[in-house]
Amino acid sequence: AGHQRQGPSPQHALSYLDQVKLQFGNQPQVYNDFLDIMKEFKSQSIDTPGVINRVSQLFKGHPDLIMGFNTFLPPGYKIEVQTNDLNIPISGASSQPASHNHSTPSSGPPLQNNQPVEFNHAINYVNKIKNRFQGQPDIYKAFLEILHTYQKEQRNAKEAGSNYTPALTEQEVYTQVARLFKNQEDLLSEFGQFLPDANSSMVSLCEHTSSASSLLRKSSFCPVPSQKKPKILGKEHGMTEVSKHSTSTETMFFEKVKKALRSSEAYDNFLRCLHIFNQEVISRAELVQLVIPFLGKFPELFTWFKNFLGYRESSHGESSHAESLPKERATEGIAMEIDYASCKRLGSSYRALPKSYQQPKCTGRTPLCREVLNDTWVSFPSWSEDSTFVSSKKTQYEEHIYRCEDERFELDVVLEANLATIRALEAVQRRLSRMSAEEQLRFKLDNTMGGSSEVIHRKAIQRIYGDKAHDIIDGLKKNPAVSVPIVLKRLKMKEEEWREAQRGFNKIWREQNEKYYLKSLDHQGINFKQNDTKVLRSKTLLNEIEMLYDDHQDRASEETATPPPSGPHITQCYEDSQIMEDAAALIIHHVKRQVGIQKEDKYKIKQIIHHFIPDLLFARRGELSDLRGTDDAYNMFFVNNYWYIFLRLHHILCSRLLRIYGQAEKQIEEDAREREWEREVLGLKREKNENPAIQLKMKEPMDVDVEDYYSVFLEMVRNLLDGNMEPIQYEDSLREMFTIHAYIAFTMDKLIQSIVRQLQHLVTDDVCTRVTDMYLSESANKATGGLLSTQTSRATAEGTYQRKAEQLMSDENCFKLMFVKSRGSVSLAMELLDTEEENSDEPAEAERWSDYVGRYLNSDSASPELREHLSQKPVFLPRNLRRIRKCQRGWEQLQQERMNKVPSDKSQDGTSELKMECMFKLNSYKMVYVCKSEDYMYRHTALTRAHQSQERVNTRLHRRFHAWLDTWAKEHVTSDMAADNRKWLMGERREGLLPCTTSCDPEVLHYINVNKYRVKYRTL
Repeated sequence: AGHQRQGPSPQHALSYLDQVKLQFGNQPQVYNDFLDIMKEFKSQSIDTPGVINRVSQLFKGHPDLIMGFNTFLPPGYKIEVQTNDLNIPISGASSQPASHNHSTPSSGPPLQNNQPVEFNHAINYVNKIKNRFQGQPDIYKAFLEILHTYQKEQRNAKEAGSNYTPALTEQEVYTQVARLFKNQEDLLSEFGQFLPDANSSMVSLCEHTSSASSLLRKSSFCPVPSQKKPKILGKEHGMTEVSKHSTSTETMFFEKVKKALRSSEAYDNFLRCLHIFNQEVISRAELVQLVIPFLGKFPELFTWFKNFLGYRESSHGESSHAESLPKERATEGIAMEIDYASCKRLGSSYRALPKSYQQPKCTGRTPLCREVLNDTWVSFPSWSEDSTFVSSKKTQYEEHIYRCEDERFELDVVLEANLATIRALEAVQRRLSRMSAEEQLRFKLDNTMGGSSEVIHRKAIQRIYGDKAHDIIDGLKKNPAVSVPIVLKRLKMKEEEWREAQRGFNKIWREQNEKYYLKSLDHQGINFKQNDTKVLRSKTLLNEIEMLYDDHQDRASEETATPPPSGPHITQCYEDSQIMEDAAALIIHHVKRQVGIQKEDKYKIKQIIHHFIPDLLFARRGELSDLRGTDDAYNMFFVNNYWYIFLRLHHILCSRLLRIYGQAEKQIEEDAREREWEREVLGLKREKNENPAIQLKMKEPMDVDVEDYYSVFLEMVRNLLDGNMEPIQYEDSLREMFTIHAYIAFTMDKLIQSIVRQLQHLVTDDVCTRVTDMYLSESANKATGGLLSTQTSRATAEGTYQRKAEQLMSDENCFKLMFVKSRGSVSLAMELLDTEEENSDEPAEAERWSDYVGRYLNSDSASPELREHLSQKPVFLPRNLRRIRKCQRGWEQLQQERMNKVPSDKSQDGTSELKMECMFKLNSYKMVYVCKSEDYMYRHTALTRAHQSQERVNTRLHRRFHAWLDTWAKEHVTSDMAADNRKWLMGERREGLLPCTTSCDPEVLHYINVNKYRVKYRTL
């Protein structure tokens, strides 16, 4: 083992494979296991000692095969057979028994891939032939027999020396293989690599190919370059073995990853990702996605890893198209030999074959076929069954449709293949009928069996005869006169049987398509019910507005230190008031059938639905078709959690009913438009239920007219609530009427049930009833809304109402609801109020506050410092000071007179009521007036004096205005301008004016003479 051996030749590799195949002819699994070992060795999944161990165990008891395998081992490795014990001397070291531990010292020679490359090439080539002709095992066996014969000739020539002339030369081997692999020039060109002496003949046979090397294609089994895919080590391998297959930079990378992850379990999972990549289970782009949880937090390591893989990203943030392609699913035949991931891409469904790909010959092609048929683009459709991309996942109903189409297609292929074989054999039978007996005996069939394809007829016969198909095909080839009538009769019998089965299947497929067609179109309805149940929960609705409230608070605290501005957190719109009547009818319908609700509570619920809610939404009680009034107005309502949840659910119900109503109206318009088009363009007069699908019996006619869809929908909801209709039947009927838009009504029963539960809380909960009573009492004080134009006049009353509501709901959330009517629609604005107040009840602060209020109310008390400051720099005029002192003296006299007389609100010349009250806010020390407190003063002679002075005052003001106007007119208005003005007022200048008649009538208005113009337009 000390001398350097020369690498094995390609002939040795093929001969060794042939020897293994013949040795284990009755044990094909052993041969397949050997090929698997070679594949793993080629992909660097196992090292050289691992190959030695597994091959030794596999070929145990066959020392010739074990010794023959030494030819393909790299220098420093050898298997020796000694008394059934296998010894493996490594790198010149002393032999040691290879029990189960193969340790390779780091000082040993590095693994040289150029030595076993020919052996790997031979394995790939044999696998390629086996896959290419997996449906024709005769060709594969014939190929092995040719190699076996050639191996014997070479062995005999080697033993006999130069005097022996081989009966089978390499040129003859190539000729036989070329005849066997006709129209498979890629296999022939690759076979020429193993027969160097036959290259010249290969070139002559393949004149259109410039060289044999140009026919080589990249195989999916080619060894993976080490600089792009790191070798993954199992737990039993150490870093010593890593150093054999990687550089120091790569070793440092793995050390850094191990330190960064800190957990051995995470590091092992990272290595598992690399392992499945080395096994070609996932693509490069998928590997990058898998390692993001491990390396995403370490940008330097992640960048190095992507550069190491050769992974690059496009400008859109996605990997380049060569890496973003899904792992191809072609796993057999010619597809195994092409790396479609690196091919040119057209859209998402097509790949272009590489230019180096040798097209298989087709003898049936015409010039037109060569001109128009596609030989470049390969279709890769969306795989419904095992797609790894969520976006292309199909629903279960689409899978049923797909499965029906797949079954229909497969049956059509079987029937057409069977029919093609019947036609071919019928042609052979007619030809035999025109032959004599002797000609029939001499007549033979080739592989096409009278047709143009070798595959179609063979598969058709195999489908009928199974394991005996090989004998039947031999009989058809050798003795067609006897075999053809028998086989033809069997084929026709199967044809009738399968056609009958197809008619039965067509009925089943039609039923399945009708059952799942509408469901397959409804993508949103699949998950809507489950998601909507979460959306309608009370907790979800409360969390939504609380999160919005917190966001407003956070933004306000980040921007400024001032308190956040008040405003609605959620705004909803009632677009059509007519829908509220339908919503109320559905709610009351369900309430009437609830045995758990008391009769008194049901009456209160009806009051809320029929009276209270319409009043809030500006709708007439019992007539929800028109809004009350024409001016813009609003209603304000302070509520707790139960009221908030009820109104949210009520709006959701109204909005969904409106969507269904809108869809029904849209379908009515589309149906009328379609019938109008058929009448005008096609001259057809079609009834409502006579559409083409019904006439072709592809669809059952509906019992409901399109105009009645909405009313039928409401009736279906009632039946569903009463339990008279199954949910599945309800959903199918909705899909049939509203197609893909029906999903919004699937949970209508759950929604109405939730509303009724909230209504039950509104009439039984003490706080809810007090909230309602407070609103009704405050509405009498005009504190709950009115016209938008006069909103500011009610600010004080509304503030009082809000404080009372906050005090009532101090232990729970308080919501401010604004129902605003504007431009024919009603919007509902919801705001969560902050009811938490800061406590300032410290004794010292309370004492200071009492002193401040006492000094504020006492007008006589003032500190010496204040008096001194006012004397030096007064803040008022002396005349005002004299006037206020005079008023104070008069006030004191009036108080003295009142003390001496009986109290009376009416004085001699007037009436006064002094009941104005004020209060101070503790936090800001601001004084505000108390609601419903006022000072009332009225002088009895004021109106009479106003009538007496009105003429004098109006005349004086009018003269002053005319004096100013005359002065201004003299400066700015000429006589011509004044004349034009008079003509325009009288309608005498008619350029650009409508024909009219103008009259001027003098009148007296408020003691002033005025001119009143009247214009009458003529009718054209």
